[in-house]
Amino acid sequence: MYRSTEQFNDICENMVNGNWTDAAKLCAESGFYANDLKKAYEEEGEGCHIITDIWDFAELVEMANKYR
Repeated sequence: MYRSTEQFNDICENMVNGNWTDAAKLCAESGFYANDLKKAYEEEGEGCHIITDIWDFAELVEMANKYR
């Protein structure tokens, strides 16, 4: 699966707006796993740095696993 910066930013936007279910579904559909989220956050996600709590991403990964 292809994981793009746009997909990552869409995931983050949903998280910031409180749409965790949509963020988790996008995460699962676009193939983002924990390591992919970390890499995207560090390298590509300029729009996502408002999320500073690593546990938000941990919870997102747990939620996304339910949709895989």
